[in-house]
Amino acid sequence: MTIVGGQLRTRTGLAAAMLGVLALALGGCGSARTGTGTGSVPRYVTEPFTHEQRLVELGAPLIVTDGCAACHLAASAHGAGPSFSSFAGHQVHLDDGRTVLVDEHFLREGLLHPGENEIAGYDPAPMLAAIARVHLREHPQQVAALAAFIEQVGPEPG
Repeated sequence: MTIVGGQLRTRTGLAAAMLGVLALALGGCGSARTGTGTGSVPRYVTEPFTHEQRLVELGAPLIVTDGCAACHLAASAHGAGPSFSSFAGHQVHLDDGRTVLVDEHFLREGLLHPGENEIAGYDPAPMLAAIARVHLREHPQQVAALAAFIEQVGPEPG
């Protein structure tokens, strides 16, 4: 459980709900990107409760439309990129020898400056090309939404 904005919430429940949104978005896989968008909230939910939850809701469909799912939601043991389900909340080794915690700040920086903190064991070229293709530096709200979603998909802190 996590306390955000004075509210107690279960990360796993939120992540499961967002994965449901992602599954619905897969129906539009391959569709053209249409700017910032507003996301879609099921009818039984009036609105996400916090700014953080809103970012997570906006980030879920971007995972598909920006192409992140192809490398980071793959079921293989060692895909082209680290799996989102076991990425956030863990320590990773970087090519420069440092070990860092994958948190929302690390994710945002990685999306804005992907060449600065390359993760050991992964070819950085696909990530660099993907970020350049979608022009993330020009869309800080999308960077925040992607980072929030990825961070929420990770395991609950122990």
